Parts: sequence; structure tokens; C-alpha cells
Amino acid sequence: MDGMSHSALADPPAPGSGARSLVHRQRSWETFGLSDAAADHRQEFVLTGELPTRHPLVAAGPHRFHDLQTAVEMVRETGEFIGQTHFSVPANRTAVFYRVAVATRDISAWRTSPDPREHPALLTSELRVRPDKVIDGVPRALRFSTLLSIDDVPCGSGSADVVFLPPVVHRSHRVLSLATALAAPTGESAAGRPADPADVGRSHPDTVLVHGPFDLTHGRLSATVRIPDSWPLPDGTHEGHVPALVQLEALRQTSLLAAGRMHQLATDRCTLGSLKVHFRGYAEPDLAMRCAAVVGLCGRDTEGRRLSPVTLTLAQGGRAVLEAVATVVEDL
Repeated sequence: MDGMSHSALADPPAPGSGARSLVHRQRSWETFGLSDAAADHRQEFVLTGELPTRHPLVAAGPHRFHDLQTAVEMVRETGEFIGQTHFSVPANRTAVFYRVAVATRDISAWRTSPDPREHPALLTSELRVRPDKVIDGVPRALRFSTLLSIDDVPCGSGSADVVFLPPVVHRSHRVLSLATALAAPTGESAAGRPADPADVGRSHPDTVLVHGPFDLTHGRLSATVRIPDSWPLPDGTHEGHVPALVQLEALRQTSLLAAGRMHQLATDRCTLGSLKVHFRGYAEPDLAMRCAAVVGLCGRDTEGRRLSPVTLTLAQGGRAVLEAVATVVEDL
């Protein structure tokens, strides 16, 4: 039988996101007796946490679905801690997630309960973490794969890649990123009116990131991304860049807006069925951002729900901060 040991998280979760628990699962007996060449040196963990019901960034909608990016954020919050405590990564190296993906098995498992604030759901991620680019026994990167369940009901899977940057390299990347963004002509105009909250799956104007004008031409929609002054900016703010959770929320809002306008989907019944993101650089908080979405053909899943793929690019200063592919699903 596998042994398990509890770990404390390196950082507390963002306000309103609920408690987190990380348990290290010892390798099974099948791995013992293998040669070094045969052993893959992966580690296994179980990460659990209540799905947020009051979080200002990911629980500000009509509460029909739990937000998919919550699963991404839970893994991202623990990546640096796992590297340091279980793979001997030096504490002065910065964890940078550059590729993440998550997909639902069935969006019905992501529906909220009738009163989620009274009975918060529990998200469990069974993590397998494999070291990569190992030098002198210390990995420069980790690869995560995860199986997801909500209240013990299997609901999806995901993966992520993180690289650990030494201080000098991280500082160099930050300086170069900012210099590139400042030097590039933006060609940006002032942001127009924000989208209707209902069109982006939110309930209040203060939670809307995307601003018009919204011109849908040949399936392509572009929006200005502006962070409301009232929004708290967790995690990466102290390092001077826009946190990943905020960027993921911009992708979610743009996806729902574009797919809804293109295919007349009922946005109040829509959620993301999958999200795959490749981060290409840092997003600077003081520079304008735009999110462009190209909407694909509308199809149906095995249950008859309408769904549409959306290809997205978040750009700033004439450069792509990230590229992503999402699937918007309309519930029955």
C-alpha cells in the first residue's frame, strides 16, 4: 500500500480561494528493484482544496459552473514548493509555468450545487511530477500531469510544464521583457466601454476585463484588456508582472464573448470545456493589452451540447504574451 505524508504549502492561497492540502504519496512497490535507467524518478501527490465561492476573480459570476482556471491555479500555486521540497531545487530559483492545459471529462461535473456558499465543493488533483533537464541531481524543469475530481466524481485532466530560473537569468528575462514591450509601437487606442457582464459570464461590471469596441469580422474578435482598479492582484504582482490567473480570466471572458456573438450561444449557460495555454512572455501591468479570438465552427459533444473552439492571442506592445486554444461549451 502506498504511504502518504502531509506537506504545508509554501504560500497561502489567494483570498477567497479556500484552504489547500498537499499530500506526498510514496511510490508503490512496483518501482522498487528497478535500475536507475528504468526508474523515472517521478513523485506523486494529492492536492485538495475547496472550490472558491467568494473569490473576486474566479467566483464572481452567476455560480452555474466552477471556473476551469481554478484547477490551473491550484497546481501553479504548489509548483515552486514541490520543486524545492521534493526535487532539491534551490530556494532562490523562480518557478515559471510556461505551458498549461486542462480539459473537462463532462461539464456536468463542474456545475455548482444549489447553494455553493453553504456547501463548497472539494477539488482533488492527483499529481504526477516528473523531473526534466536534470543537472547534478537537480532538475531545471518539472512536468506535471493530473487527474481531477470534484467531490470524488472524476471531472477532467490536465498538464503543466514549469522551469526554474536562477536569479540572474530571471532578472535578465524581466529586464528584456519590459524593454521589448516599451520599445514596440503599441498602436493602441483608449479602451471603450466594458462588455456586458452577462456576455462574459460575470454578474457585475467591476469584474469585467474586456472592453470594446468589439468588431466581429470573419469569426475574429479583438478586445482591449483592462484590469479594474478595484481588483486585487495576487501572486506575481510583487515581481512586477500581471499574474497568470488574471490572464486566464481575460482568455475566459474573451472566449465566451466571441463564441456567443459568433454562434449565438446562451452565455449564461456556457463555460470552458478545455483550455490550453502557452505563455511566451511577461505581461506588464502598466501597458495596454489586447486579446484576439478566432472562433471555429460550432459542433456538438456526445450529449448534444453545442460547443466551439476558440484560438486566442494575448498581446502587448506588439508581442504575443501568450497563445491559447479554448473550447466553449453551452450546457443543456
